[in-house]
Amino acid sequence: MTIRQALRGWYRFLFVGLMAVGILAGSWRPTTWSSYYLRMAVLGFLLVSVLGVFVFGFRCPRCRASLVPKAAAIFGTKACPKCGVGMDEPMSGPAK
Repeated sequence: MTIRQALRGWYRFLFVGLMAVGILAGSWRPTTWSSYYLRMAVLGFLLVSVLGVFVFGFRCPRCRASLVPKAAAIFGTKACPKCGVGMDEPMSGPAK
């Protein structure tokens, strides 16, 4: 598995997580739960959890630097902006 494939997996996680929160939000009807604020708190917690896992997990596998600031353009680049490792190299442990 290459670094680029691993990062695509994180994008799939983000997409699936956001879709699940959206589906859950759409499926709850006013008669399902009695408290509107409790529903909104649960949805907010789930949304923050999905985004938090993405933010803390979207890292370069070699240098462990966060790639979130460059997340939108990371697949167009050829290397990690921090350590310079190529995105098409196989994944291995952190650099020493």
